[in-house]
Amino acid sequence: MGGSHGGFLAAHLVGQFPDFYFTAVMRNPVIDLTTKIGTSDNPDHSFFEAGISFDFTTAPSPEALCKLQAKSPIVHAHKITSPVLLLLGAKDLRVPPSQGLSLHRLLRARGVESEVRWYPEDCHPLKSVA
Repeated sequence: MGGSHGGFLAAHLVGQFPDFYFTAVMRNPVIDLTTKIGTSDNPDHSFFEAGISFDFTTAPSPEALCKLQAKSPIVHAHKITSPVLLLLGAKDLRVPPSQGLSLHRLLRARGVESEVRWYPEDCHPLKSVA
C-alpha cells in the first residue's frame, strides 16, 4: 500500500517486479509525471523526482519531458499483472484523480483486475475513509 509518493513507489514496484507482488493498493498515486506538471498544485514535485531543475517561468524542454516520462510508473504499467485497488479523492489538487484513473483504464484494457474506490468529497488525505 502506498499513498501519494508511496503510490508512486508502489506503482513502480508492481510494474518493475510483477512476479514478486500479489496485489497493490494505491491512494492518490502519482502515475505520470509529465501530465501531473500541468494539473497539480505542486508541479515542482515532478521535476524533483526526475532530477530536473524547476522554474515556474519557463516551459519544460522536450528533453525534460522525455526524462519526466522515463521516471514515471506509467512506463512500466504494461508489465503489471497483479490486481490493483486505487483509492482516489475527487477533489485532490495535489495528485489529481486523473493520475489513478489513467492507470485503471490501462490495466482494464489489458485485462488486469483493477478497482477504483471513489471518494467524491475528499481531497489528498482521504479523510472520510474509515
